[in-house]
Amino acid sequence: MSYLPVMNRLGQLASRAFPRPVAGLVIVDGLGRVAMAYQEYANQGWCFPKGGLDHRETSAEAATREAREEIGLEVELLPECSVGFMGRVFHENLGFGSPRGARPMIHKPICQYFGTRHEVTHLDPPGDSISQGAYDMISTAWREHHGVDPPENEVLNIYDIGKDRLVKWVQSPTYYFASFRSHVPDYMTGETDEAAWVEPEEMIRRAALGVLTLPRKLHGDVAKIVQSQDFLPWVAKAARGAAVSDRPTRS
Repeated sequence: MSYLPVMNRLGQLASRAFPRPVAGLVIVDGLGRVAMAYQEYANQGWCFPKGGLDHRETSAEAATREAREEIGLEVELLPECSVGFMGRVFHENLGFGSPRGARPMIHKPICQYFGTRHEVTHLDPPGDSISQGAYDMISTAWREHHGVDPPENEVLNIYDIGKDRLVKWVQSPTYYFASFRSHVPDYMTGETDEAAWVEPEEMIRRAALGVLTLPRKLHGDVAKIVQSQDFLPWVAKAARGAAVSDRPTRS
C-alpha cells in the first residue's frame, strides 16, 4: 500500500496547531503544601508534574504515571477537581514524547529530592506505544483521505515512516488535584532537577510577580492554576484526604 496520499495529508495537518493531550497534577500533602518540580529542560522552571498521554492511556492513568516519573510520589486523584485549557503552541517532531523507538535513558542522574540528594537509577524505557497526539494526527490524516478510521497497524507503520516530521503542536493539558500518599523516588526518570513542597500562598505571590527567567520562573500553566478561584478550596479538599510528608518545606 502506498502511504503517500496520507503522508501528504499529514504534512498539511502538521502545519496547523494540532492538539497534544497532556495530563498533570497539583499534589497536596496533609499539611496543605503543594509539590512542585523544577525543570531546566525547555526553560520550564517551577512546574507541576505533567506529560503527554500514550495511546490507549486515560488522562487519569497518565497523570498518576507522571507523578511517579517526574516527582517520585504516589497519589490519589480527585477526579472532580480538575482543570483543562489550551496551552502553549510549539514545534516538535511527530515522535515527540512517544516510547516507540525511543532510546532507554536517564535524563539527569541527580535530583534534589524534597531536601535530600537522590541518585536517579531508573531508566525511561522505550515501548511499542506512541503518543495520543501522534495517533490522533495520523488517524485524522487517514480519515481525510480514506473516509474511515485506520487500522492500528497502519497508524504505527505511518508513524515509523514520519516520526521525524516537524509538527506544530498545541498543548491541551488537564490538571488533577491529588492527595499525597507516599514517596517513591526510585520511580523517577531524571526529568526533574529539584522536587519540593511549597506553601500555596507563596505560589500565588510568585505568580503575581510574573517572573519569566530561571531559576525563579513559574511555568505558565502554574500561574493560570494558582490564580484561579478554585485553587485554594481544592488544595484544602485534597489536603483533608492526604498523608503528611516528613520532608521539609522549601522557602
